[in-house]
Amino acid sequence: MAPRLAIEPVQARHVQALVELFEGNRISVVSDSFDPFPLTADEAERIALQPRRDAYFVAGLQGGLVAMSMLRGFDEGFEVPSFGIFVDHRHHGQGIGRRLTAWTVDEARRRGYPSVRLSVYASNAGALHLYRSLGFGEQERELVTRAGGEDEKILMTKSLGGQHA
Repeated sequence: MAPRLAIEPVQARHVQALVELFEGNRISVVSDSFDPFPLTADEAERIALQPRRDAYFVAGLQGGLVAMSMLRGFDEGFEVPSFGIFVDHRHHGQGIGRRLTAWTVDEARRRGYPSVRLSVYASNAGALHLYRSLGFGEQERELVTRAGGEDEKILMTKSLGGQHA
């Protein structure tokens, strides 16, 4: 049986734990596939403390944060949220990514969003498989150059049937 994963919106009380999660994952095994923003103390503080329309969530096990997900893009004026996630490198392969992704997509549905989009690199085969298994469909591919060389950035979407106003 999988341990109980506690998932909740990021709040000001999470600031120090979020800083630790970010700084503990500023390594290539995480940052090579997660790049919407740098995993720095400043970003953790911004997310935990500043007012925003974007939604950020943390997942904890036994009192410590092990992952973060988000539905973002609203602060930039987009109507369809972009999903993002990263799991602490010490907890890869434990099903946390699947559980938090499913929970976050359900949260988007509860909020009435019509769909969710995400970008994933083709080299991240595990995440690509996960998103397909959860009903995300590929919309387009774009060849990109990254620190590790050329890759394909894949845009995927999932319809939720909501009508967010």
